[in-house]
Amino acid sequence: GISWQKQKRLTEYYKLDTCEKMENRFSIDLKKGELKYFHFGIGSIIGIDEVLESKYNIEYYSMGCILRSEMECYNKLIDKHLKKKFNKSISDIQKETDFYKLAKR
Repeated sequence: GISWQKQKRLTEYYKLDTCEKMENRFSIDLKKGELKYFHFGIGSIIGIDEVLESKYNIEYYSMGCILRSEMECYNKLIDKHLKKKFNKSISDIQKETDFYKLAKR
């Protein structure tokens, strides 16, 4: 499950109810090295949280099915950041998970 600290951090993001607030928060997180990624939908790729956290220093949150557009704004900036810094997309990173590698065999 999600740790108490992580849940507490997530609560701060729920308060940012516009794209603009999320984009400002992204800039702060980027400077602090505390980036997040909010995954929506059912099929979360097993192991992507570990890959994002260990290789890219991005904290992963599985959000369930209710899409929050302001969090998607934050994710778009994450995508740009990954492209710029690592030349990768989230889909590229999904392929680095053990689950994906096992599924490909």
